[in-house]
Amino acid sequence: MKNIKIILLTVLFISCTKAADHQSYSAAKDLYLQGDTQGALEKLESLENQNPSFLLPFILDGRISLFTGQCERAEEKLTHVLRRKPLDFDSLRWMAHLYIITSRWEEAEKLVTIALENYPEEPRLLLLLAASYKAQGKVKEAVVAYHRAYLFEVELAYAHYEMAQLYSQFGLETEYKNQMERASALSERRIHE
Repeated sequence: MKNIKIILLTVLFISCTKAADHQSYSAAKDLYLQGDTQGALEKLESLENQNPSFLLPFILDGRISLFTGQCERAEEKLTHVLRRKPLDFDSLRWMAHLYIITSRWEEAEKLVTIALENYPEEPRLLLLLAASYKAQGKVKEAVVAYHRAYLFEVELAYAHYEMAQLYSQFGLETEYKNQMERASALSERRIHE
């Protein structure tokens, strides 16, 4: 009976800790979305120090650091995540972006190629791959990668069409028209090219 109480208390403690971590993370994300990048970074760093196994703060910290030109910090944070979770999509994507910004095109190409093995035909990764090829002067490879990313416009047009249908069912005419215009614009562009 004593062991069951200890187990239950441990589970309860872990649950409360996770909830508090997520609340702190949400507060940091809110600061970021409100434009307070410094406040967000401070809150994220505090959370990272308290719980290094909670990876979401490291990913957001890496992204904010990248956007604010703190490339070394961004790399440190994203590397922390990738050591623990090597196939984390966001970390792979932002690290590849960082490599491109810092003119490390071959590293970007290698990382994106690995990422595409696990996230095949992901357009955001294909765009990063194309950018790394372009920067290296690999024109043929860049064209192929850009073309592969471009093919997703068809699926995006379909998504806008489906959203329009849902809006129509609920009588939301303005939203319906906006989605149909977007679907049509993407379809028209494909037809004329």
